[in-house]
Amino acid sequence: MKIKTTFLKIVTAILDIFLLFFVYALAWGTYSSIVDHSVVHLQLLSVGFLFAAALVAFGISYYLFRIFFLMDKQQFFTKSSLHSVKMIRNLFVILFFALSGIMPYIYYSADRGDAPGMIIIVGAVVFVPLAIAAFVSAMEQILIKAINMKDENDLTI
Repeated sequence: MKIKTTFLKIVTAILDIFLLFFVYALAWGTYSSIVDHSVVHLQLLSVGFLFAAALVAFGISYYLFRIFFLMDKQQFFTKSSLHSVKMIRNLFVILFFALSGIMPYIYYSADRGDAPGMIIIVGAVVFVPLAIAAFVSAMEQILIKAINMKDENDLTI
């Protein structure tokens, strides 16, 4: 079990490193745009939403690490893991709304660049967290059933 969670921890840590690089590049690009006076107000709004999305993604990562820790201790089927799964689901819904905030700037950019396909592509990417939240919700229901079965079996001697 430890090997599987170690692999999951490594993958999650690598994703966090990429997210940190994204936040750094976003901050540096925003700073250089402000210095060059080539920033659009919708661009600043989108950057704020992207920073909020990054914070939410770090929150998801935190709860994933909590779940991995519970898996290592063989305590996955507990109320604590259920709470973590519920928080992950809620954070994915919040991530959807945070990413939805970039759509006005995408519309503006697509209109100015005559690229209407960009709206569809970014819209599909924005809806990915909502699809993941639906999947996590289904897994949450399975976990609830498993916890109830475990509690019934613990009472049986």
